Amino acid sequence: MRLENNVYGVHGDISETSKIERFPYRHQALSFCPSCYNGVQRLCKYCGEPFKQQSYHHCECEGFKKAEEERIVKWNETISKAKEVQESDVKTMLYCEEFEEYYDSTDDFFEGYSFEWNNSKDKNIVKPQVLWVCSVQEISIDADYIIENACDELHEDASGNCDYGSLQKALDDWCKEQTGTTTYYPCYKEYVKIDWSEY
Repeated sequence: MRLENNVYGVHGDISETSKIERFPYRHQALSFCPSCYNGVQRLCKYCGEPFKQQSYHHCECEGFKKAEEERIVKWNETISKAKEVQESDVKTMLYCEEFEEYYDSTDDFFEGYSFEWNNSKDKNIVKPQVLWVCSVQEISIDADYIIENACDELHEDASGNCDYGSLQKALDDWCKEQTGTTTYYPCYKEYVKIDWSEY
């Protein structure tokens, strides 16, 4: 944290001080340190120097530039192997790599983009070209793991005498009843092209 000096005046102030000086009041406030991010100063793993902007990890050293070039080559390979699909065929969430955000649809994406554009001082916000189709992960529990763990301290044939099937069925039924656990991951195999003419 650092101390910031806030200098201000009060509208309609008729005090003697305000007659001498237009902004006579000075109060200090705490502000975030410009050299760290949440109290941590992150260093470039290639040169060991602190990042100039702690919230934006970018360095001008040769090691960082080389790693960034390799990342771009790898990313371009990923894109070249991916397949374009129609949004109407997608039954899951869409992921925007540039904004690291998940969306229900391209309309949802445009709404989020519009909000960011309207609230940003920099109007040169990147315009993503694709939204990645996500894979879906549901909650699941493996009966094998539970039984093996439960029989760990028992005799060596104990787990073989257990009914795996009925436990797995009970666990599957329980998992189906759970809500709010569905998790989405970008799989980078399929994408929906963003039609900016609809924006």
